[in-house]
Amino acid sequence: MFDPISKTILDQIKKASEEEKGAEAEKLRASTYWVLCPSCGKKVAKRQILAEGCWACGWKGTEEELELAKAKRARGQESKAAAEVNYKTKCPQCGRLVITEELKEKGCYICGWKG
Repeated sequence: MFDPISKTILDQIKKASEEEKGAEAEKLRASTYWVLCPSCGKKVAKRQILAEGCWACGWKGTEEELELAKAKRARGQESKAAAEVNYKTKCPQCGRLVITEELKEKGCYICGWKG
């Protein structure tokens, strides 16, 4: 079990990490140089994917298809953010994956931790 100071520090680290990931994703969305391949999701230069195809999977398409895939991905991110609650989570005491809802209601069935 974590003491209050350690928990606060870990929460701050997690928050900073999430903000950094969000800033990186926002930069990629705003970029006109980089795009994500609609087929494999790798980051590719827009000019290269339109001219030669994706370096990882070979996908070739048009600029309209890239924009459509970008819009679909953005819509998927919105729905993913709404369903952010994970099905399983790690127990804070033993570190084993357990069902989140059961962990909150009954505690860990492996080590007996109750939160």
